[in-house]
Amino acid sequence: MTLSERPPANRLVVVPGLLRRLPELPVAVLAFGLNAAWEFLQSPLYADHGRELGYLLRTRLHCAGGDTLILLFAFGVTSLIFRSRQWLRDGRRGPTVHFVALGFAYTVWSEWFNTQVTLSWQYAESMPRVFGIGFAPLAQWLAIPILLALILRKARS
Repeated sequence: MTLSERPPANRLVVVPGLLRRLPELPVAVLAFGLNAAWEFLQSPLYADHGRELGYLLRTRLHCAGGDTLILLFAFGVTSLIFRSRQWLRDGRRGPTVHFVALGFAYTVWSEWFNTQVTLSWQYAESMPRVFGIGFAPLAQWLAIPILLALILRKARS
């Protein structure tokens, strides 16, 4: 490969046609990476943050995996409603808004259910709250789907 054949340094390199043939794959890979980073960054805002490293690695990666599945579910539902798995690649605004709203709505319910009903996890005192729900996970479900959409749209251009 000569220098003139190389892709620009500021462009995400994606296997040609991957977004068209299997759009869920780059969505899942990017979603897991972004969610894992977010989970570790917001970790001090949860009551279990002081536990041993092995526990934190296991639980935060588990959460990132769960977040990725939720995001893929929102992607799938959005694809069914808008009758296309290519909406993300095509840069369509309506499906993107639906995608973000669906993930956000699930997060509101899940955070409430898991912190108030089943007590599966607890926030640290330092966690800012909006109507009793942690601000960090709410921000996560606005930021990550939007960032994901921007990255994947940039990759197609």
